[in-house]
Amino acid sequence: MPSRRQWLRLMLGAAIAPSLSACGGWYLRGTRKTALTGLKFYVRPLADGQLESLFAAELRYAGIQIARKREAADIIVELSNEEFDRRVLSVDPATGKVREIELGLEVQLEVRAANGSLLIAPERFSFYDDFVFDEGSVLGTQEVESTTRVQLERKAARSLALRMEAIDPQRLPKREP
Repeated sequence: MPSRRQWLRLMLGAAIAPSLSACGGWYLRGTRKTALTGLKFYVRPLADGQLESLFAAELRYAGIQIARKREAADIIVELSNEEFDRRVLSVDPATGKVREIELGLEVQLEVRAANGSLLIAPERFSFYDDFVFDEGSVLGTQEVESTTRVQLERKAARSLALRMEAIDPQRLPKREP
């Protein structure tokens, strides 16, 4: 049986060890910093969908400010040509009815500096997810499809925000006060 002093040392060591490890490089969401932290981004609004707002939230998680006006921004991000598509993946061989459906989201990304110089050339990104179609539960399947669409937009926003980290802040022209 450990003595009281040994027990105290053990507990003190257990309390100090995590703080010394500094979480091994892991950060809580919303606390990570990047080379772009402190810069202002302007995200050009899309016609519909919520990809733009999810993308802006992901940028804020990285410590990047979102400018309300294009003129106030250091970097202008243009998301365009957002398209959802729906494809049949598999069909039941006995009944000929649809079994699996794949949803796709494609979006184009272009990034420019405040002076208009190109930082990231226009790129097309594709994201896919699939789900099982249940003809016995049409309402449930419609709910699954709408949830899958939202998850695709979240995945796209996260991926596009990570793509922003490829921008070299040293290449940005200096703004005049």
